[in-house]
Amino acid sequence: MVTGNGIPPYDFVAVTPNALVAQSHSWEIPRYPALAAQPTDIPLLGQVGFAVNGLPFFGPNEAGQPADQAFGDPIYNAIMDGCLGHTANEYHYHALLVKCLLQENLTAQPWTLEDPPADQPSPIIGYALDGFPIYGPNECADESCTSVVEMLSGYDQVGDPKTNAWEAYAYSDKGDATHLDECNGHVGPGGDYHYHATSGFPYILGCYAGTPVTAGTTAGTGTGAGGGGGMNPPECGPGQTEMCCGDGVCDGPETAQNCPADC
Repeated sequence: MVTGNGIPPYDFVAVTPNALVAQSHSWEIPRYPALAAQPTDIPLLGQVGFAVNGLPFFGPNEAGQPADQAFGDPIYNAIMDGCLGHTANEYHYHALLVKCLLQENLTAQPWTLEDPPADQPSPIIGYALDGFPIYGPNECADESCTSVVEMLSGYDQVGDPKTNAWEAYAYSDKGDATHLDECNGHVGPGGDYHYHATSGFPYILGCYAGTPVTAGTTAGTGTGAGGGGGMNPPECGPGQTEMCCGDGVCDGPETAQNCPADC
């Protein structure tokens, strides 16, 4: 069980017109996650998991506004702060940086954000809603950790990430140990399944390898990799103005095209 107030522990730099507002985040995820028979799509919009600092992360696309960047890749479109987060209805990440999540960086005097050594394996920096941990990009090449390698995404750019992230990238099995599966995870040298944050799309998760819980402050709707599926409609908080498809109110950037249930 994890709770958070939605306030980043580092200096907030506004990159969107949305204000930073305290939240009442609460998640309950499996302590002992298990691989599902089939992967599950992550939500097109809304929370996919949380970082170790208690802040949520979303999938690798933005909402349907502005029109020229509808559901585009927010990392590619450079609308993120230095820690790859920004505010909509709440502060959230679309990618994770190890240096922004290390306790020693955030408690240093003077306050600083320094990258960890490249020759060391990355720590756990978050958890998906299916319970599996998310490590930074570096991992031991073998169980004895004789060397460290950077784990890479198996997705390639095939279209324009400005307009639709999921149509702009395609996954293929690269057939080597340094490239991850479609969900951006793998079974590591220690025999456990986990995800990695990567420098390339989908940055955190491409799908859920386990069974996600739907309990959360803003579970999203829609489809991610693979098409179909999705999670329960979001539970809208008081005064929420960001798209909340499924709440029975046509507000925020909702349109008849992206939320026919409400509009």
